[in-house]
Amino acid sequence: MTDRVAEARGTISDRKATTDALVKLCFLDAQVSVEEIARIQREKIEESNRAVMEMSTPVTPIWDGILLLPLIGVMDSERTREIMNRTLSSISLHNARVLVLDISGVGVMDTGVANQLIKITRATGLMGCDTIISGIAPSIAKTLVELGVDVDAISTTATLRDGFRRALKLTNTDVAASLNA
Repeated sequence: MTDRVAEARGTISDRKATTDALVKLCFLDAQVSVEEIARIQREKIEESNRAVMEMSTPVTPIWDGILLLPLIGVMDSERTREIMNRTLSSISLHNARVLVLDISGVGVMDTGVANQLIKITRATGLMGCDTIISGIAPSIAKTLVELGVDVDAISTTATLRDGFRRALKLTNTDVAASLNA
């Protein structure tokens, strides 16, 4: 196109202005295309992040009145906010009386995340649901103590199995009778 403009009649300044306008138009078109591709990629990444977040916070009813939330991987403030929202919604939806929050799959936890987990236990309590935290690793126990958390106010167990047993006791569930019914 610029070659044709150069061969066209008119003053040199008119041809230069036309060429400059064409170049700007091409760059503008390229910029719009790049921005659209970037927007689509951002949307796909956000969608993937939402899907991962949903899969990484599965609040599951495991017995009448008992929910299980197994946590695995890295915990951050965004994920703990999502856990709080999903947990409280699930408690309401399932009329849960006990939540077993299993953190055996969490290797490291900073004080902010530990504090947020304590807030989750308090919020569930306000909804009439007892929370049992199972699978506390030594490093996490240390973090909770360093936070000055009143550990007597938190129900904890060493294993998920122990947490489930305690949940059954809290709900006065007779497993044998339930299975035979």
